[in-house]
Amino acid sequence: MLILPENADHAGILGRMKITLVRGDITQQATDVVVNAANSSLLGGGGVDGAIHRHGGPEILAECRQLRASRYGKGLPTGQAVATTAGKLPARWVIHTVGPVHSVKEDRSGLLASCYRESLRVADELGARSVAFPAISTGVYRWPMEDAARIVLGTVRSADTRIDDVTFVLFDVEAYQTFERVLRGLGPTDEEIEAVLAARPSEHWEKLFALADALTDADLEVTWEGGPEPGEEGVSEMPHAIYSDALDAVLSVLVGLQVIVPFDWSAWHRATPLFPDGNGLDQAPVADAARLATTFIRAERFSEGTIQEAIQSGALHAILRRLRHWYQNERQ
Repeated sequence: MLILPENADHAGILGRMKITLVRGDITQQATDVVVNAANSSLLGGGGVDGAIHRHGGPEILAECRQLRASRYGKGLPTGQAVATTAGKLPARWVIHTVGPVHSVKEDRSGLLASCYRESLRVADELGARSVAFPAISTGVYRWPMEDAARIVLGTVRSADTRIDDVTFVLFDVEAYQTFERVLRGLGPTDEEIEAVLAARPSEHWEKLFALADALTDADLEVTWEGGPEPGEEGVSEMPHAIYSDALDAVLSVLVGLQVIVPFDWSAWHRATPLFPDGNGLDQAPVADAARLATTFIRAERFSEGTIQEAIQSGALHAILRRLRHWYQNERQ
């Protein structure tokens, strides 16, 4: 679910974690934790790092120097995080993390994700419930904003954390709009999708499985109409798939169950090599069965024969099998 609060900041409720995007100054965020895009020395620098030290005062630098004299004599490694006081900032703590420099020759996305994951881990250890992040590595470290947004939003919302409220503080309109677009494209979490499925009445699920059980081999055969006639010239009707009434009924119930979920299905399809043919779906969250159903049914609008592909590859049966197992054994 995506909501637009009255203050025009953009927020998404993702599972039990609230993710909010704001345009503003991270030093003004009254969250439990603000995250500093630090350099390895922990002794201050430019950008977010410099602003946090200036506004937070000498207490932050004093604790950073203690860390350098003890645990981090060679500096804080890239992707790791450590906490200090927040000094005069409205936050309670500052968590310092070192982002990677972007490289076109080396995939450093794991290090960027680690900055956020480790920051949340440290925040949990502190007992914090709210965290404000900058867009780490997107400044002088030249990480492309859209790629960074995909990495960090995906990392944060899938993190195993007790944090309730995460705010991304974006410096300018372009960064804000990029994060907003990516956040919308990510769609609902596994928990949100499962909650929607669980809310559907039992009779709807029983109808789906009864229709699926009644499908015959003939019902699963696909015929094609249209296309050029032999010797025909000029524009002709494009060939299109014809599905049986029995299969159409199954697909209609899937849609009616709200198994078709709003998300960037094409990006998910490209990034999930195990699932396009249904392999591995039995061990996956039921939300992935919903996403895969979306991929095939929505793609049918743009590419004739997508449902036929799902039948022939076994993906349709894998979707129905995973949904049935969830309904019989996991639904609450």
